[in-house]
Amino acid sequence: MVRLSSKTKPRHDPKKIYQIHADGAAGLTTAEIAARHDLPPATVIGLLRPIGETCTLVSPYGLRHEAQSIKASVQVYWLGFIAASGRVFGQNHLSTLVLAIHPQEASHVQTLLQDLMVGHVTCEFADSSLYGRQAYVRDRQLAEMLLQWGVSGTTEDGSIPIEFIPEALIADFVRGYLEGSRHTPPFGGQRPNIPSPGSLRSLAVVGSAPMVNGLNRVLQSVCGTRAGVVRPFERQGLEQVVFPSEDGLQILAHAYRCPHRSMPRAARYVAWFDRGKRHTRRPSGDRPQRQVHT
Repeated sequence: MVRLSSKTKPRHDPKKIYQIHADGAAGLTTAEIAARHDLPPATVIGLLRPIGETCTLVSPYGLRHEAQSIKASVQVYWLGFIAASGRVFGQNHLSTLVLAIHPQEASHVQTLLQDLMVGHVTCEFADSSLYGRQAYVRDRQLAEMLLQWGVSGTTEDGSIPIEFIPEALIADFVRGYLEGSRHTPPFGGQRPNIPSPGSLRSLAVVGSAPMVNGLNRVLQSVCGTRAGVVRPFERQGLEQVVFPSEDGLQILAHAYRCPHRSMPRAARYVAWFDRGKRHTRRPSGDRPQRQVHT
């Protein structure tokens, strides 16, 4: 048995893979790229080759350099959804995307397949005593592309770098992430019904530390919110950023202002913000009141 060194093993560092694609686009040869990143040429060739015919999900480098379109908006929505609920397990033909979903979201997973896949793709559903309802999407090419994005086998280890998402598409990513999260309201947590936007006392986003801190930073920029409070989540290895009601509504208004893709259970949110209502909340203390514009 031949034991592979750490240099020989493919390294699923999404930022490194992004740079390899950038180097290839800049005209560097396979040998030059391999030397620059201390990888075997075969690994570089594998990372640069087209994913194939069954997966339409674009790479991080490809998304950055493509014209913005409804297709890009839909794909980024699914990246957010998968970042919150999905993990990639197995290797080669056994590679599988596993999604932790709400029992009513089987049809939404079928929409994911229609948006990201071509041809017949195997999808199975099962119930786990630990994670609840799960969907298993068995496709090697989809799994390989998700690894390039930073999705891995655990929430703690996997994190899509927020800088991969163009600012114009942050709303789609955040909407997907919120709808995919099983940890906190409005779409997760223990409550049987989805609360109305106006009844939320706070909005929490849970994930790995890089994901949580990245979202906290970018939401201040694109939504004009204040920095959320970051603290450990009840599950070891995860963190959460909590926004008060006023800022939470501002984030939701941004996420649902023009959704090209959203799950059926979120129809109440789509309708709420589509009506163009202005929601206000009396702040505490001497802080001036601010309106949330949809």
